[in-house]
Amino acid sequence: MRFYALSLLTLLAAVGLASCWNSGACVEGDACECSQGDECYLGCDGDGCDQRCYQMDRCGAVCEHECSFECFDVDECSASCGDDCDLECHNTRECGAICDRGCRYECHDTSVCGVSVGSSSVVTCRNVDTCTVECRGSCKVFCENVGNGNQCRVTCPDGDALVMCPDGSRACGAC
Repeated sequence: MRFYALSLLTLLAAVGLASCWNSGACVEGDACECSQGDECYLGCDGDGCDQRCYQMDRCGAVCEHECSFECFDVDECSASCGDDCDLECHNTRECGAICDRGCRYECHDTSVCGVSVGSSSVVTCRNVDTCTVECRGSCKVFCENVGNGNQCRVTCPDGDALVMCPDGSRACGAC
């Protein structure tokens, strides 16, 4: 249930885009960040932005493709990104993200992680209470020190079977 609430927060960030950056939004290839406040939602006009949030109550980021986003020391963190993005959320209470193909999502040292990823994505959850991953195509999920061992929940598209891989990961599609 929290995953869907975090997803909703991400979508609201995408719609609202009240940017904390002085010029109104990050532009393609730029680095921008928010810190030391109540809430901030970063938007990127284009691809390749490097976004970062820390030491806040709530923060979110929206970007097209090939972006990176790091969020830490934030209560609630959300991200929405297109293809080939690197997203990292750590030392928070709740993390949520939606990204497309080729996404690399890392969530660690937090309570709740929830992410929906496209094909060819890799998700890593480490030192978290709950990790919920929705794969919308082939994906690979690594879970290390997640809850009491059964709090790493992965769903595959169209009822495809979840595969346990020799390297300890879980996969939708081939290992």
